[in-house]
Formats: sequence, C-alpha cells, structure tokens
Amino acid sequence: METFSVESDRCGCRFEQHAPAHHRRLVSLEREPMTALVELIEMAATWDEIEYGETEPVIPPNEWIAFAEDHAWMDGDRVFDALVALASVAFPARSRRLAAVTPLQKTAAEAAPRALATV
Repeated sequence: METFSVESDRCGCRFEQHAPAHHRRLVSLEREPMTALVELIEMAATWDEIEYGETEPVIPPNEWIAFAEDHAWMDGDRVFDALVALASVAFPARSRRLAAVTPLQKTAAEAAPRALATV
C-alpha cells in the first residue's frame, strides 16, 4: 500500500497519473464524506448511461476497489467497504452471468401439448 499525505493529496500512484482531478475527489472521501459519496453514488448509478471521461479522465467503478487498496487511509476498512459497495452499484450481481446456472429445459413430455381429458 502506498503512503498518502492527506495535506497534499499527492501520492504519485497510477490513478493520480491517469485522472488527477478525480483522484483528488476520491481521496477526499474521508475528509468530505458527504460530497464525495454523493458524487460516487451518482457516478456508479449512471455509469452505463452516461459517457464519463469525455471532458476529464475518471477512475471507473471497476477500479475503485484497487484504488482503495493502493492508498493509506485513517480508517481503511471503512473506505474499502464504501468503495466496494459503490462499485457493486455500477456492476450489480444480477447483471453478471452465472456460469454454473443453466436455464431449465422442458422434457419432451412437458413440451408436447396435452390433450384435454374426456369424461
């Protein structure tokens, strides 16, 4: 885990090099949690609907967990949990295919139309 100075918001990590402004906003999560959380919730919830990064590079939600792991935090567990939860908003489990689960197939007897019973 890289060291991080809260005062300077500069650590030289790959995220800072790629998206410096968004990096500053993400590392402000502990200092300004409401501002940062609201922004991240909005980004995560609309990730598939809005083209982010057109005017300024951003760190995508699928990188937020790695971002949390690459930085030192005053309460690392809390920040990590928040970023895991936020990333799951952008990529919910229901949208992932489950390889072990296959659709149920009807047997030939179930698929054939039934004749009405006569009395």
